[in-house]
Amino acid sequence: MAIGRYAVAALFTLGACPLALQSQTLPARPVPLEEPVRGGTWKDGELVLGKTTLAGARRMFADSARAEEPRRLPDEHVWEVGGVTLHPRWQFDPGQGFYQLYFDDNERLIYALDRAVRARLSRLDFLSHYPRALRAQQSGTLDQYQVDVQPCVTLTATVNRASDQITGFGYAWTCRTPVLAPAGGAGSAGR
Repeated sequence: MAIGRYAVAALFTLGACPLALQSQTLPARPVPLEEPVRGGTWKDGELVLGKTTLAGARRMFADSARAEEPRRLPDEHVWEVGGVTLHPRWQFDPGQGFYQLYFDDNERLIYALDRAVRARLSRLDFLSHYPRALRAQQSGTLDQYQVDVQPCVTLTATVNRASDQITGFGYAWTCRTPVLAPAGGAGSAGR
């Protein structure tokens, strides 16, 4: 199974399957250390990195009683992930038990963050699952690790140095996103 996954990754890297890079899906509810998979749509209750729009996410979570209105982020809000500078412009929080979602200027999903502290998931667990993970940042009492898990997808994990526990993890889309087509010639779709 792992060899097959690496063979598929090699095909993506070589450009043999450019359309498949557009569909890296996550379940709406976080599952620690579960990698995104190819295929699926937001209509199936999945988040598609690089493809799900802000309007689509709002429809997907319309029944969530704790969903907040999307919030515009300042232009200077940037992150370095997987050797790429991400520019999140919208934050959407569907509520407890779901990923916190971040969208770029094209209103495409570029980061899904699980903020739940995982007391049963340690740094050692994370590094044994992802031995190629590198500590990308250190701040205060936290370390941030990053590892490319698929083409265009980087996993980030924040570890509390004192407890050695995972305090959050997320998946970033590091490739370009398609421009959102205007709806009816004025503004973007869904607003």
